[in-house]
Amino acid sequence: MADAGILRIEKHDDCLCFRNPGLLKLPVETIYQGGNSKARNPKIQNMLRMIGFGENVGSGFPKIIAAWKETNWGEPKLLNKLDVDEVELVLPVPNISNLSFTTQNVVKDVVKELSDRQRVLVEMLVADPYLSAKVMSEKDRVDERTIQRDLAKLKKLGILSREGGRKDGKWIILKEKL
Repeated sequence: MADAGILRIEKHDDCLCFRNPGLLKLPVETIYQGGNSKARNPKIQNMLRMIGFGENVGSGFPKIIAAWKETNWGEPKLLNKLDVDEVELVLPVPNISNLSFTTQNVVKDVVKELSDRQRVLVEMLVADPYLSAKVMSEKDRVDERTIQRDLAKLKKLGILSREGGRKDGKWIILKEKL
């Protein structure tokens, strides 16, 4: 049986593994389809959504699947492990040691130029490429102009590009630069 109340996150060479005690309230197939959700604690879910840290009901797992498909990192696996009373999410990740020496140096050089805040912005945009500078500034609790300067630097470094307009566009992460 899983340790009661302990969320475990494991980093392996080829994946990230999230383990949460308890079982899913919906069948795994329904969760893969999205649009449905049954929170374990609806009050906390609603509170987090109201302050900008929660997702719309049923949108989280499809976003994870879409992000992993876009990066070609492999298919996320969601497992409802009845035998140990645990939910497990396995997210495949590339192993930087498998990259060529030249690619590793380019990755290190580009990432070295980024501030912690710029790295956080990239992570936010990987999770949701439709975020506006205003929303990012609210989430990161930084002035919107600062976010705009960071986005401009990320574009100049070739890490980001913009597709579409200000209101209906999305950010494109140029993965070959990361």
